[in-house]
Amino acid sequence: MALVRIVTDSTADIPDQLTGELGIGVIHDYINFGVQSLRDKVDISRTEFYHRLTMEPETTKTSTPGVGAFEAMYRVMGAPEVPVISLHPPARFSGLYGAAQLAAKAFPEGRVSVIDSGQISMGMGWMAVAAARAAKLYQGVDDRIDMRSGMQQRGRSCAALATFEFLGRSGRVSWAKAFVGSLLNVRPLIQVGDGQIIPLDRVRAGRRAMARLVELTEAMAPLESLAVLHSNWPECADELGRNVARLSPENHVTTVDVTPVIGVHVGPKGLGIAAVSAKQPATRALVGA
Repeated sequence: MALVRIVTDSTADIPDQLTGELGIGVIHDYINFGVQSLRDKVDISRTEFYHRLTMEPETTKTSTPGVGAFEAMYRVMGAPEVPVISLHPPARFSGLYGAAQLAAKAFPEGRVSVIDSGQISMGMGWMAVAAARAAKLYQGVDDRIDMRSGMQQRGRSCAALATFEFLGRSGRVSWAKAFVGSLLNVRPLIQVGDGQIIPLDRVRAGRRAMARLVELTEAMAPLESLAVLHSNWPECADELGRNVARLSPENHVTTVDVTPVIGVHVGPKGLGIAAVSAKQPATRALVGA
């Protein structure tokens, strides 16, 4: 058993097989349709969520699990006897980080370390996976935190969205509202990293969006980890996976249908990648890509 345990939440999008294999604790986020509250991947599947999102976009919201859920998970993972590292999205994106910090106060100082990953989806997921793998070769809590910092600099998530509508409606990204309804047949391309969502490009819908994502993946190579992300668009995700497989370690690409917590803000038919560069900082790799 690892001498450090890793906890994250379901916005990390880590495949169940990996969380089980590595013993990563996952706190499930909530999706609300009106007064109905459902746990991501427990009470509602990703496919069902995206179907309902298109039917009930105005009433679909997300909510953070209570502090008690975080505290209970830390105890299940062995705290306070076993130190726990808890990775979550930036506070500006959700209340998960704040709830985790409050829960950590129930334990002696240093027994639960809460980390702002600066990432979402598998951008954060890869960090949790790497931390869990390293924990099997335990060197100390501080080493896990130092490793997190290095991956934060080398990791990026990029996505081509079908529309700015959902991102603008969310209110989480101030610049997005200015584009809602102003672009026809254009896919906005965004980048997530260092706790920010920034516009990268605007490309014509269709083949150019796919090609641009391949270019951005190539700019980060050689890669340590790679995942293809999609919001209820498996056929295009499969195609993108085939196009970037040559860049992935061992030619294997993890594909995930992104969490409803992100889907509420990006909408259906989004397509993207979450990659960790093996060498250069990703911020430099994407300049001029």
